[in-house]
Amino acid sequence: MKKTTLNRMMAFASVLVLSGAVANTATVAYAQDNIATVGDQTITKEDLYNQMKKDAGLVTLRSMILQKVLEMNASNAADLKKQAEDEVAKQIDKVGGEEKFQELLTYQKLGSVEDFKNQIYIRNLFNEVVSKQIDQSDATIEDYYNNTYQPKMEAQHILVDTEEEAKDIISKLDAGENFDELAKTYSKDGSAQQGGLLSPFTSGQMVKEFEDGVKGQANGEYTKTPVKSKFGYHIIKTINNGEKKPFADIKDDVKKEYLDSKLKDQKFSYKIIGKLIEAAKVQIDDADLKDAVKELVDLANQPDDVSSQDAPSTTPDASSESSSN
Repeated sequence: MKKTTLNRMMAFASVLVLSGAVANTATVAYAQDNIATVGDQTITKEDLYNQMKKDAGLVTLRSMILQKVLEMNASNAADLKKQAEDEVAKQIDKVGGEEKFQELLTYQKLGSVEDFKNQIYIRNLFNEVVSKQIDQSDATIEDYYNNTYQPKMEAQHILVDTEEEAKDIISKLDAGENFDELAKTYSKDGSAQQGGLLSPFTSGQMVKEFEDGVKGQANGEYTKTPVKSKFGYHIIKTINNGEKKPFADIKDDVKKEYLDSKLKDQKFSYKIIGKLIEAAKVQIDDADLKDAVKELVDLANQPDDVSSQDAPSTTPDASSESSSN
């Protein structure tokens, strides 16, 4: 779920509580309860509620309904919430305390620590509920292996400007010097401080010369001659050359990748969410917000070949990694 949607959800929910909108009836006192005065003009809680409903009502209500529907369909929402809390606690420890963690959240405009916990919680709900709707039979996983799956390659590299520099570094490696330290000292690539380590990548994501260098040697080996590309000269250490292993040996890894691909498939997830909302028989009594989930329900009933590019945002942002050489 996008962080802006979550922030609006939290803000809108707070207005509901402040204004008493969750009560069964509105009172005259509520309508006249001022929260600000500008000159001789007043702003009431009702004014604020109505304005926020107008600005963010549909997307906020849609998000709130989504969370309720996901919780209804989760095996154990309490466990997923605890997992979210534990995950955030680990991140807080990693950065050196809640104050520093909050600074990072503020910098990235992710709201408070509690907001972030809720984002993780909703992501966990989404992943669990949608995963239960995915065909995970052996036949489906093997079909994915045969027709779609590409093994990931992993490598470290040192990038320099000249062939002479590259040859000198290879001589240092031959003499027993550490690849990681040489990368930190000599490489001009952004991966230098990670010892030249790149994120895993698949065929076609790197320039051909680099990919061929990774594939052309056994795991653990480094190139004995510099590899030239448009970026300069590389010394490549292969961690995983991407050789496709037999299905039986990597079935669990293939299954995980398949599930991840389905969770990131917006069209697939929209249809599932729409069907779950439809099954929940959501009733919206506010005429201004009656269409909050209409698009999702409509999408659930569209043929599979209809694009969902313009569907409303409801799912957690999928994190992705990109590699560069």
